Amino acid sequence: MRMPSEEEQAIAESYVLDRILYRPDTDVKKALKYVGAYILTSNAIASLSFAVLSKLGVFGYLPERLNLFHTNHSKLFIFLYFLMIFIITALFVMKKAVIGAIRLYQHYAPEQIRRRCLFKPTCSEYAILAVQKYGVIIGLYKAYIRLFKKCRGTIYGIDYP
Repeated sequence: MRMPSEEEQAIAESYVLDRILYRPDTDVKKALKYVGAYILTSNAIASLSFAVLSKLGVFGYLPERLNLFHTNHSKLFIFLYFLMIFIITALFVMKKAVIGAIRLYQHYAPEQIRRRCLFKPTCSEYAILAVQKYGVIIGLYKAYIRLFKKCRGTIYGIDYP
């Protein structure tokens, strides 16, 4: 990591020490409401798609071993089908879930913890930007590197994802 110029250091130091902490308008009740809505929606999608596929007889065209499993272990097959739909739908909302978790942290974390970051943007802001720009896996990896590798010491800096 390159050393920041004196001007960058002054800008980042002023930002970190003098800024007003942003507290997102969110809370645990709102987060639980979204999680509940997600679970209900994914179950509705799974139920509807399972009913339609069963009615059309699509499961009869499964490979022989899978069709035998479907016939002999129907309850387990239905459970695994619902689990598969749940995971597939989770892939579409994972970015929002991670950003929501970071916003919960921003809302509830004490000021002395939130002010430990020495960079502009702060580590939580960086994590949101990285997840939005690179997706969940790479964004969280970049946030991890920023939080546990770069954000140590006494040097202020500017570091965008």
